[in-house]
Amino acid sequence: MPRSQGEIGAADGPQGEFMTIEPDDASLVRAAAQRGLPGQLAFETLVDRHQQWLVRLLTHLLGNQSDAEDVAQDAFVRAFLAIEDCDEGARFRGWLRVIARRLAFDHRRDSRTRARYEEESGLPMTLSGESMTGQLGERDLLKRVLGELAYPYREIMVLRFVEELPLKEIAEVLEIGESAAKMRLTRARTEFQREYAKRGGRRGDTGLA
Repeated sequence: MPRSQGEIGAADGPQGEFMTIEPDDASLVRAAAQRGLPGQLAFETLVDRHQQWLVRLLTHLLGNQSDAEDVAQDAFVRAFLAIEDCDEGARFRGWLRVIARRLAFDHRRDSRTRARYEEESGLPMTLSGESMTGQLGERDLLKRVLGELAYPYREIMVLRFVEELPLKEIAEVLEIGESAAKMRLTRARTEFQREYAKRGGRRGDTGLA
């Protein structure tokens, strides 16, 4: 029986079966750029492949999964509309991350979103560091302190320690020079460790020392 167009034979199996090769991002980007139904299907594959990590990233940046899902959806729409601008399909993930980062920044800048975020994530200022660590586990405390950092600091901490990106790629995502990214990361780490210690956390537990 002839193989269908969607089945790319890599090697026949022991019983006459054959394996299908999953198209890489570059191939899917090229297909999506051709538009039409094949292009839509190709882009849907990209969405399925990248949605989970993107929502996770945006949740860390925005502090709210619902907002993260909305911004992720917007990012994919923007990416589809501008898919021809993705010159290197193999780097679709990095290109999408830049789009999402810009949208997240705009989202956080909205005054109503900022007010809701502060209301949802804030802790009573009367809590001492000792009582706070009693109410929150170390992991929760780490997340809480991260969420209370100034947005530029939280953003670079997430890219470095959650996404585990190298400094060069962080600079590309933030659209700044490497030296500026290094300086911002150093300041962010210092601020994070200071705030963590103020809330009763132990320095060695941050994983940033």
